Amino acid sequence: MRFRAWLPILSMMLGGWHSAAIAQCAPAPDSAYFFRNLAELRAEAKLADNRAFYESLLSEHFVAHDQDGKALPKREFIDGELAADRAPDTDRYYAVRDFRLVEHRKGLAVANYLLVENDRQSWRREIYEVEDGRWRLASVDAGSPDSQLHAQSDAQTDVEAR
Repeated sequence: MRFRAWLPILSMMLGGWHSAAIAQCAPAPDSAYFFRNLAELRAEAKLADNRAFYESLLSEHFVAHDQDGKALPKREFIDGELAADRAPDTDRYYAVRDFRLVEHRKGLAVANYLLVENDRQSWRREIYEVEDGRWRLASVDAGSPDSQLHAQSDAQTDVEAR
């Protein structure tokens, strides 16, 4: 009988703990996990041919550089990502490895990681900027296994000037 009196209280306590545990699962927007999660979400969007995700993540002034150093504007980059050679759906996978948040300060973050897609591997260096109150991907370039990469971009100067 006494246990029944405690049951509602115990239920509320456990329910509150469960809610707090779920809330803690989302990475903070100023952590390396947040930016790693964005890299993984983009890889998932690529597998799902989700153009809308790319459109919402990439900044208005986004630019990427291919392996030869040629600049690719936003539309060309998305087209290239989604038109890549496709393995059968059952064989497609990705992994984000050796992720490092090289630089992080107010309004700017630089990440470097190894992206494994099916049988291909490529190092990526990404620059994120805050645009309209959201972190948006401003640049993607070939990265390096060197963890001491530093951002060399006009975006960096723009943020410093603000």
